[in-house]
Parts: sequence; structure tokens; C-alpha cells
Amino acid sequence: MEPVQDRSKWGTLISCSLSCFVVWLDFAIVNTAIPAIEKDLSASMVQLQWVMNAFILAITILIITFGRLSDHIGRRMMNILGVSCFGLFSLLAGLAESPEWLIFCRLMQGAASAAIIPSALALISHAFPGKEKARAIGIWSGIGGLGMAAGPAVGGFLVSALSWRWIFYINVPFAIASAILSAMLAKESRQESGGQKIDLKGFFLFTAGLGALVLCLMHAPDWGWASEKTILLAIGALVFLIWFYFSEQHSLSPLIPFALLFNQGFLFPTLVMFGLVFVFTSDLFLIPLYLIQIRHQAAYQAGLMILSITACIALLSPYVGHLMAKISAKKLMIIGLSFFCISTILQAFFLADTSIFFVLASLILLGIGWGIARTPATTTAIASAPHHFAGTATGVLWSVQNAGGALSIAIILTIFRKIFETGSDPNAFMSGYQLAMWILSAITLATILTIALIYETPT
Repeated sequence: MEPVQDRSKWGTLISCSLSCFVVWLDFAIVNTAIPAIEKDLSASMVQLQWVMNAFILAITILIITFGRLSDHIGRRMMNILGVSCFGLFSLLAGLAESPEWLIFCRLMQGAASAAIIPSALALISHAFPGKEKARAIGIWSGIGGLGMAAGPAVGGFLVSALSWRWIFYINVPFAIASAILSAMLAKESRQESGGQKIDLKGFFLFTAGLGALVLCLMHAPDWGWASEKTILLAIGALVFLIWFYFSEQHSLSPLIPFALLFNQGFLFPTLVMFGLVFVFTSDLFLIPLYLIQIRHQAAYQAGLMILSITACIALLSPYVGHLMAKISAKKLMIIGLSFFCISTILQAFFLADTSIFFVLASLILLGIGWGIARTPATTTAIASAPHHFAGTATGVLWSVQNAGGALSIAIILTIFRKIFETGSDPNAFMSGYQLAMWILSAITLATILTIALIYETPT
């Protein structure tokens, strides 16, 4: 029989991986149900957009605050609350009879996810010491990758065989199992705060500033970057975030310890994650359009092609955690980013009749790059933060990478809006696709050079 300590840490890994699996599954599964939701609930295009955006908006705005809160009240408690709320609002989303109620439930799912992710990663970081930490985070990342990989296929099956409502109902048993396992096996950890209170002023300023910034990025392609609404939101975001920064300098218990951001061991891996998510989000947005609209593949065929990306992530992530005992995090991040760069360069040469094997090889390289780079970047960033700020560090890391995803989509949509102003012919699409891939290649290369020339792995 395993010692209680070992049972506790592996129970923590299982429960936290399960909670993040269901978050990634939900994130990847919803796209498949959009046409069915539109028909059943008579939803407008704007409402359908918010079915997706509400989740992203909530998780991006709240993840730092909930990460800080988990350090304060206890990471296990925050994880159980988060996964319980996620299960509840998944059930209510499945029961939705109006687009407005579904959007509200998606907003609450995003808020619950903002509680789950930082608390889960902080619990794993606390449970596994030293070199075991990288392996555990690799397993956690791989299981999350399985959720992302399974999402489109599971969603397509559920929508076809049952109803779009089951893409939400399926979350409930996973949420219940995760909450029970966490309550039974995970060991509580928290910051010894000495009675300090949460910085409510900082919370409201940060929420207002980041919320305005994310909304600006989401709507700028539709409104226009020079439109009055975009400019007002951008100015509002800047004012609130600057106010937040100066307010935090005088706070006894700051929401974000800014010393963390100037810690090289945290800053550079976070920049790597920003670059990875920036490139990955844009690529996953454009690849299905290329496969379906240009190559005229069926949706299930495109899904199988994309599965090659997520399968590589799921298979590689646990192994890379083990590999970190032999190869430095810096080298692994550079290797992973290099695969990303090669993939985007190859995609810049895609044509309508490009060999399917060339396309598949390019997508596999993208999955390999993410699978190699993400675990060392995440592990190094979290390990570089003081233990009592583990939840906060996770929140900052995820907030930065989500901002990278929002920015990348805003830029890509702007590129394609200009291209399609005169019509959506295949040549126009391929011109935009190739331009986007060259931009993504340049961003990846800049990230590689920054890490190679400036960053030194903490000893």
C-alpha cells in the first residue's frame, strides 16, 4: 500500500488533471454545436459570437484575481468551488431555452474555469517537489491536451446522435468526480497571509482595465481600429491599468506582486507562452477554414486532420516533463519554438492543391512544437515564483497567454476583413493565409532569438 503522502499527491494530480480536462474539453467542443444552437434557440450571429466570447472574456479577466484568492483562502477549496460551479452551470447551459441564458451560463463557466486552472496548477506544484514537478505538470498538460483533442470529435458525435445540449451535460459527471477526488485526496495549501485582506480596489481597477482591453481586441476587427468605440475602450483600458499599477505600489496585499513580473525566471517563460498561444490560436482558427473552404474537405475530415495536432500534444507533454531532468528548460523551449517556426513557414507555401501529406506534416510539426515547449515554459514560470504566490503566478501566466490569443485573433480578423472587402475568392483567402503565416513565423523567430540571447535558465 502506498504511503498516505504518495496517495495524496497522485490523488491531487488525478483530480486536478480531471478538472482541467473538462475545461479544455468544453472549450474545444462548443464550436461543433454552433449551427444546432443557432437553429434551436433562434440565436443571432452576435449572440452566437458571445456564446464563445463570454467564456474567454470571463476566464481572461478573472484568472489572476482567482489565482490570488486561491493563495489566500486555500487552493483545494478554490478548486472544489470552481469545479462545482463549472458542473452546475454546464447543467444549466444544457437546459437553456434562450440565447441570453446560454450566454450567461457560458460567462459563469468561464469564471469557474478561472478558479479551476490556477488552483489546480498550484496544488500540483505544491504536491510534487523538485524534479517530480516537471513530470507532474507534463502529465497534467497531456491530459488537458486529450480534452482539447477529444472535443471536436465528441462534440460532433453528441450533436449528431443526441442534441447540442449534451455537449454541456457531458461535463457534469467529470466535474462531480473531480470535486469528490479533490475533497478526499488533495492536501490543502495556502499563503500564510498574516491576516492580510484581498485588495478589492486593485481587483475592480484590474477587472475594468483588462475587461476593456479584451473587449477592444474582440470587437476592433468589426468596429474598425480607428472607430470611436475602439478608441474609447483602448483609452479606458490604459487609464484603468495605469491607475491599477500605481494603486498596487501602495497596497499592503497587492493583487499582483509586480516583483514577480521582473523575475527573469518567470518573465521569459511567460513571454514564450504568449508567443505560443498567439501563434497557436491564429493557426487553429485558420486551418479549418483552409481545409473546408479551400480544399473542400468535410467537417469530420478536417477534424481528423486537426486531431493530428492535439494528439501530438497529448502524447508528448508527459514525456517532455520527464525529459526536463536531462535537457534544460531553455533548450526545450527553443526546440519547441523552432518546430512552431518551421510549421508556419511551411504553411506559408500552402496552395489549394498542396499535397495532403505536406499539409499533414506541417500540422504535426505544430503539435510537436507545442508539446515540447509548453511544459518547460509552464514549469519554469511556476517554479520561479515564491510558493505563497503559486496561484497568483498561474493566474498571471494564463492571463498573459489568453491576451496573446485575443490579440492574435484580432489581427488575423483584421487582415482577412481587408482581403474580403472585394469578395471571398480562393486566391484572396490564400493570399491572406500566406501573409498570416509569415507574420506568425516572424513572431515565433523573434521569441526564439529573445530566449536564446537574453534568457538564462534559473539554477
